[in-house]
Amino acid sequence: MTNGTSIPDFDEIASLIKEMFYVLRDPYMQWADIARRAVRGLPHDPQRLAELEKYINSVRVDLRKAILIASEHFPEEQLRTLRSYAGMSKSAWRSFKKNRVVTTRNGFTLVSY
Repeated sequence: MTNGTSIPDFDEIASLIKEMFYVLRDPYMQWADIARRAVRGLPHDPQRLAELEKYINSVRVDLRKAILIASEHFPEEQLRTLRSYAGMSKSAWRSFKKNRVVTTRNGFTLVSY
C-alpha cells in the first residue's frame, strides 16, 4: 500500500478497502446467523463460530489499518466517496476504527453487511 511516510494513493487504498470489505460480507452473515443461535441458546456449531471469529478478526486488523490511514490522509469529502465506493455505511466505517474483536458479546455492534 504505502511506506507510511507519504500520502497514500486514493484509488489504491479505495480499491483495497472495497475488496477487503467485500470479502467480509459472507463471513459476517454466516457469523451473525450462528451467533444469534448461540445467544438464544439454540443448537449451533461452536467450532464454526470460532473459525469465523478468527477469520473476521484477522481481516478486520488489516482493514482497520487501511481505514485509519485513509482517515488520517483524506478529507471528509473523499472519505464519503470512498465509503460509497466500498458500499460501507458511516457506522460500518466507524466500527472498523475501533480496536475491538468480534465476539458474541460485542460483535453485533461491529458487524455490518
